[in-house]
Amino acid sequence: MSKDKKFDKNRSDVIGNESDNEEITGIISDGLKTDNDNSISEKEKYERDIDNEQDTTSEDEYSDNGSDERSDEEDDEDVDDLEKAFEEETRRMNAKKLKRDARIPKGMTPQEYKAQKRKDAIKNIAIAFLAILLVLTLFSNTIMNVTLPQVATSYVASSEIAPSIRGTGTLTAGSTYDVVITQTRKIATVEVKVGQTVKKDQVLFTLEDAESEELEAAKTAAEDAKDAYDLALFSADIPADDILAIKNGSALSFDSFLKELAEANENYSAALQTDTDVQAQIDEYEYYKKIASLYVTADEDRDKATSGTTTMSDADIVYQQKLLEEQITNLTEEIEKYDEIINKFEASYGTDAQVYEDSSEDFITEYNSYREAIDNKYVAESKKGVAEREKAKLADFGNLETRNASYYDGLIESAKENKNQTAAALTKAETARKEVLAKITAEIALVQKRTDYEQAKAKVDKLEETAIGATVNAPVAGTITNVAYKAGENTKANETMATIQLEGQVLTMSFSVTTEQAKKVKVGQAASAQNAWAYSDLSAVLTSITNDSSDPNGHKVLNFEVSGTDLSAGQSLSLVLGENAVTYDLVVPNSAIREDNNGKFVLILDSRSTPFGNRYIARRADVTVVASDDANTAITGNIDPYSYVITTSTAPISSGDQVRLQDTNS
Repeated sequence: MSKDKKFDKNRSDVIGNESDNEEITGIISDGLKTDNDNSISEKEKYERDIDNEQDTTSEDEYSDNGSDERSDEEDDEDVDDLEKAFEEETRRMNAKKLKRDARIPKGMTPQEYKAQKRKDAIKNIAIAFLAILLVLTLFSNTIMNVTLPQVATSYVASSEIAPSIRGTGTLTAGSTYDVVITQTRKIATVEVKVGQTVKKDQVLFTLEDAESEELEAAKTAAEDAKDAYDLALFSADIPADDILAIKNGSALSFDSFLKELAEANENYSAALQTDTDVQAQIDEYEYYKKIASLYVTADEDRDKATSGTTTMSDADIVYQQKLLEEQITNLTEEIEKYDEIINKFEASYGTDAQVYEDSSEDFITEYNSYREAIDNKYVAESKKGVAEREKAKLADFGNLETRNASYYDGLIESAKENKNQTAAALTKAETARKEVLAKITAEIALVQKRTDYEQAKAKVDKLEETAIGATVNAPVAGTITNVAYKAGENTKANETMATIQLEGQVLTMSFSVTTEQAKKVKVGQAASAQNAWAYSDLSAVLTSITNDSSDPNGHKVLNFEVSGTDLSAGQSLSLVLGENAVTYDLVVPNSAIREDNNGKFVLILDSRSTPFGNRYIARRADVTVVASDDANTAITGNIDPYSYVITTSTAPISSGDQVRLQDTNS
């Protein structure tokens, strides 16, 4: 059999098998392709060898016959090997096909089985993807739940509220005695302690033997006052007889002062009025002279008068009247200013006020300003009267005694000579008044220096007389409730060193409550201690309800009488007064009540179902507080009974926030 025919026969066998099942061809091809990773397929190798041999034969067609025969034999051996290989491969593939066909369900073709396997693979991938997604979702939800605020809750229920009023106060004795000394001394020893019973005159403290700070300061102040008084004696600008009288302790004769000052004031006022009147006459004459100098003829008259008589220009008259009106206005304002000073002084001190021995320097200054205002007012009124008369004269210009300006020169000169005399008298009166005032002021100041010295010396004498000895003794019998100083400390003047509760006195205490709370209790009601177990026989009774001075409208003070063997003055005590219990429909723990700018509210816990479990959301519900006690609060609002309200949380929460419930095992 020729090479080609043998190969074609083997190939036809394989192809025949392929016609039986096309999938075998694919499998073989896949197998061959797989084997090709290590070597070239036997068929291709054989065909390539045939081609090479044919090429060699064509080239050496007439070569040695012995060589051709050997080549044919070798080729036959190769074809046999190839046939064996194909047969082996065919058997292997058939066995594999039979094994695979055994897995194909009955009634299903290989193509349907392959499609089913592809669907199964896709389904498995989808399931794996969903499983991974579910795991990640659960993991993310777990992380989220861990980070959410954890809350504790309580349900809204009907319950009783028994409001209680609580307060803390300090026990005080009904009557106590504060031990004080008037000087600063250093404590050497303390001979008593709180709670100790003492007898009258029993030693409480021993003091170091030294002068008190107050006595030393008083002696220094007395020495300074004496120096200031001695200096004033030699520098005072007052008569020697008066100085000697003051030094010998004589009192000032204010009657003589007042008489002397009144006389000086009267002389000054009279001289001032006379001088003012003369000056007013001079001013009036000079004004008339000025008006006369303004007289003009008809030809020079700017008004072109038709009478032909001499007259003053209307424009000049108007101008002069305007000047006078301004002067009158200014003087009126000046008079009002003086009236203000006069009225203010008289409103404070009266119209008959005078300078006395105990008059202060401020009063003396105000008095002098008052007297000056009176005199200056007279001068201003005089000037105003002159101006008003001049204005009236100007309105009747034709009635001037003369229109010769020189006519007034003699009158003015005579008035000025009189003015020189009145001015001298005024100066003399003013000087005399100032001297009297200076003398009175100096004598008053000197007497004050003497008084300061005498008072400082008296204080030293008093401190020396009342200087306490080496001990401080109990002035009364009773129980020591307070010791304010320790050994080695310095006392302070007039501060309590110790407090003694008098024998047989009850204890009292008080604390402040709101006005609304005070309305719920009544006098005579008993109270108990908050920690009643600590007291064996404590008794407390409400004795009165008084206003709280710090807030009279909003708070009241509850006052109690307290007794018990375990109690003492100065001890702090907390009391409780209870009210009758009342049942309410909606009651929540006090910790559930929240408050902001919009009022009081609670956070209700709403539950929402999800594929991954329940979600808990906080929701705000505004409420009104009706009553409360130590633990619970009664409320009203849009809340269903047995709703759950949030009482505490591990972090701040608001309405709409998601939360997680508190772990009951924690």
